[in-house]
Amino acid sequence: MNNQEPKSRVQRYNFNQGNDQATRQRPKKPRRWWPWILTLLTLAIAVLLVLAINHHNNAASNTAASSSNSSSIAAKDSSASEQSAYERFQDKYEQYNDHGITVTQKQKLQNIINAESNSAVQSREQKLLDQATTKPSASASSSSKKKDSDDDQFSTTHTFSSVADAQNWAQASKNSWLQAGYTTYTITSDGQGNYNLQFVH
Repeated sequence: MNNQEPKSRVQRYNFNQGNDQATRQRPKKPRRWWPWILTLLTLAIAVLLVLAINHHNNAASNTAASSSNSSSIAAKDSSASEQSAYERFQDKYEQYNDHGITVTQKQKLQNIINAESNSAVQSREQKLLDQATTKPSASASSSSKKKDSDDDQFSTTHTFSSVADAQNWAQASKNSWLQAGYTTYTITSDGQGNYNLQFVH
């Protein structure tokens, strides 16, 4: 018997072949996208924060500028209003002032000043009124009691329709008659409803 088998029946197996293929063909690891996604999200949040901060700063700046402009406009309006109020008073004063103003006119102007709510305007109006010279009211008549100069208005007797009018005129012209050398005055009734004001040295 021939113990040798035909070569065609012999099959050879290489048991290491599978390990080599496994070594050569390792499975591909999946790509990790999470670090990139987290980085992009972080950048996006940072950009949004920067934009929000800039918007807030711009809004605050615009508000401050608007407030400043409003204050400036209000100050200009206030100044224009003060000037307008003073000019109205000045026009009224000039209507009355004909070589002086009467006691009645001065009292009317004083009432306007007293009603003025703005202290700056009130001060300017009072200064203007204080410069005015006072003259007898239209209802007053005067007659000569002394042979003094006609320019000395306090040397004559002034007639008024009431004691209050006489006193008001005397008080309003006090500085003038004191400078003219008079020290006081008297008010007497003439029995016909009139009151005579006379200044005394």
